[in-house]
Amino acid sequence: MKKSIWWIKRDFRLIDNEAFSKALTDSESVLPIFIFEPNLIAEPDYSPMHVWAWIEALKDLQKNLRKRNGDVLIATGEVCDVLNVLRQKWDFEAIYSHEETGNDWTFSRDKKVLQWCQKHKISWIEVPQNGVIRKLKSRDDRQPIIKQRLLESSPITIPKNLKFPKTFQSVCQQKKIPKVSDFFDLSDYPHIDWDQLQMVSESQAQKDLQSFLYKRGYGYSGGISSPNSAFTHGSRLSPHLAWGTLSLRNIFHETFKAMGYHKNGDPEKAKQWGKSLRAFTARLHWHDHFIQRLETASVIEFKALNPAYENIVYAPYPQKLKAWTYGQTGFPLIDACMRCLQATGFINFRMRAMVVSFAIYGLHLSWKTIHPHLAKIFLDYEPGIHLSQLQMQAGIVGINTIRVYSPTKQILDQDPDCIFIKKWIPELKNFT
Repeated sequence: MKKSIWWIKRDFRLIDNEAFSKALTDSESVLPIFIFEPNLIAEPDYSPMHVWAWIEALKDLQKNLRKRNGDVLIATGEVCDVLNVLRQKWDFEAIYSHEETGNDWTFSRDKKVLQWCQKHKISWIEVPQNGVIRKLKSRDDRQPIIKQRLLESSPITIPKNLKFPKTFQSVCQQKKIPKVSDFFDLSDYPHIDWDQLQMVSESQAQKDLQSFLYKRGYGYSGGISSPNSAFTHGSRLSPHLAWGTLSLRNIFHETFKAMGYHKNGDPEKAKQWGKSLRAFTARLHWHDHFIQRLETASVIEFKALNPAYENIVYAPYPQKLKAWTYGQTGFPLIDACMRCLQATGFINFRMRAMVVSFAIYGLHLSWKTIHPHLAKIFLDYEPGIHLSQLQMQAGIVGINTIRVYSPTKQILDQDPDCIFIKKWIPELKNFT
């Protein structure tokens, strides 16, 4: 009887989960496992927000698995150590997981896991969950593969009767899901407003997807540039994509359904819906483009993509970095955005580009200096997208036109009544 592990890695979902599906197909018994890795959590680009997202997503996944007479093994430690202990209790033959394009630490960890699997003659089957292609030889090869993976193939359905170990509880010695405070001293993070963080779970992902496609998304085109309207008219799906509570393929297919639905509605509304959802799908296609950049050139975590920009001299301005970090620069929109990020983990794309542009060109800070802090306060932290966009807005890619955002112009264009600014900088609320 083949026993397998489904190693949960940024894929807290049952809907359209190819790694889990393949494990169920190939095995007589499958044990889901999520491992809280202290050394990963201690990395400078990880934060309490991210661990909170894992915990909330894990709670929901556990609930859905229990409905199918299963559960999830929860462990804390380094992966190879956990696997060693588990193997003594349950002699598994294979590990199934999704391919991960993470930071350098996760890449190094995966190499150690591969060595462990080879030593113990355990099969490790990794499957893609998006349009990122490992060992890509030519960019010309991407489009046919992406089309087949995301557009032509349908989302995978997980059966209701799942093949879990009959002795599940004795194998797991089930522990409670940890708390964020088990890993962080939360007094060091007073700015996080836990009540304002977007819920990250598979159940919430499906609700957010449907509410966007049939209600909120009507104003997507023209509504995502302003920090005021983006909270509503933006898709708000990026945290779900980042932590895998929703698949990109699922989004594409549901969006195409919604396009057909709105096309047959009121002509005026159909026109706006068509414009918005076309703009949305165009952005979806860029999602994996940036992650592919990190997959292909992992060096961008540490060096400029274009070597010509590697030796730019940035000034070490600790006071300016501190002011930028905590929203105390004296530039109202910059400060409002940074305070909003600290509290909620979210600002819209244009504002993200602006705060990076200001840090680089206005304060002469290095992109390497601001990278960890921004990563920590993005609830939707996706290393490939984050690093690619960071370098692009810092003007060191050498492909795109250098963009410099004027905070003053952005106020006039996106927050002329200073609604957003006064919300996040209350000391300015009495000014007109």
